[in-house]
Amino acid sequence: MTDEQFESCMLRMANGDRQALREIYDAYLNLIFAVIYNTIRQREEAEDLTSEFFIKLYGLAASYRSGNGHRKWLTVIARNMTIDRIRKLDREIVADELPEPGGDGEDFSERVADRETLKSMVNELTPAEKEVLDMKCGGELTFKEISEILEKPMGTVTWLYNSAIKKLRKKYKKGGMTDEDI
Repeated sequence: MTDEQFESCMLRMANGDRQALREIYDAYLNLIFAVIYNTIRQREEAEDLTSEFFIKLYGLAASYRSGNGHRKWLTVIARNMTIDRIRKLDREIVADELPEPGGDGEDFSERVADRETLKSMVNELTPAEKEVLDMKCGGELTFKEISEILEKPMGTVTWLYNSAIKKLRKKYKKGGMTDEDI
């Protein structure tokens, strides 16, 4: 689908045309599912999120602004939705890991402490480093894809990633963490 065809579909959707959504769905279902699945790695969650993505897209139709490349725009929305879902699932997992009343909870405490230490280490990175690290590790995107999405030279993207990794390695060695913790 060309940018012009996509823009036409978005305008039609903004005016309530559901057939336009169907055209976008048919053209981009595989791409959106792949982006989501490659990030979350759970088939059922990926299927649910893919459906939610197209519902959200219908709601975003009126706010779409052409000119920035619709495939990249779709990919960024799908990736962000997936990252939000992963964060939500992580919070649910932590709640599920709470120790039973009367249990010692030692394993749980250690896991939470390690997770919190890693989060605090990541929070000390620059916003640009965190973004690239998240896209590379969490989103499993290539440096080229990250470069295109962020509209930054690939050399800058790889430098930011390597800088983040070096900082994390330096910090975890000081904190007594192991390689598996990172």
